[in-house]
Amino acid sequence: MLTKKEFEYEPQTLNDIIFGNPESKLRIFDIVTGSDSLPSSGKSAILLYGVYGTGKTTMAKMLPDAIEKGKTGLEVNMPADFIACQQGFNGPQVMDLISKIIGTNSFNTSGLHYIIIDEVDNLTKQAQASLKSALNCQRCIFVLTTNNVSLLDRGMLDRCILVEMNAANDHQLLPIAHRIAKDMDLDITDNELLPTINAVNGSFRNLKRNIERLIRRKNIPTNIIF
Repeated sequence: MLTKKEFEYEPQTLNDIIFGNPESKLRIFDIVTGSDSLPSSGKSAILLYGVYGTGKTTMAKMLPDAIEKGKTGLEVNMPADFIACQQGFNGPQVMDLISKIIGTNSFNTSGLHYIIIDEVDNLTKQAQASLKSALNCQRCIFVLTTNNVSLLDRGMLDRCILVEMNAANDHQLLPIAHRIAKDMDLDITDNELLPTINAVNGSFRNLKRNIERLIRRKNIPTNIIF
């Protein structure tokens, strides 16, 4: 569980998300403002894909409120349903969960259900085929996440707006790295921080840990002998 201080470093709004790809930010803007409406034109889902630790799940949880506000001016009245895919989840299991959700009335002003499916690449091929069929539903907006887009059914991908969430560059991460370092009473230059940022490979989960490691090493006596 995140501590209070660690939670403060987590993005709290879509504006806090650091996008490595400017096109991805534009696609999210289009979706939440309704310029690229969902469900529409055979698409009812957003797929956030990219390497570990870049904020895909965090963003997925923010999108239902943002999309509903764009459609109606109001937040969702009922929380988005969250499905964490277990390794080997099969088609009947997935469809049973989705059928139970869409079989109820939505209390959102838009009349839509929002369903988040995390780590969708864990689904079996059969389950992906079932999900592809479910994405034809016009009463739902799905938000999917994956670390391995190459493992996903092509027909399922065709029903999604794809948003790349790969690593931001090192300089984009400098402001949050300096904020973490300052909170740890570490006075440090950009040139000292950049190698530490580079070592996290874009993962926010590793950023604080790596800065803590840097602090420990700066405090080690220079004459230490192993």
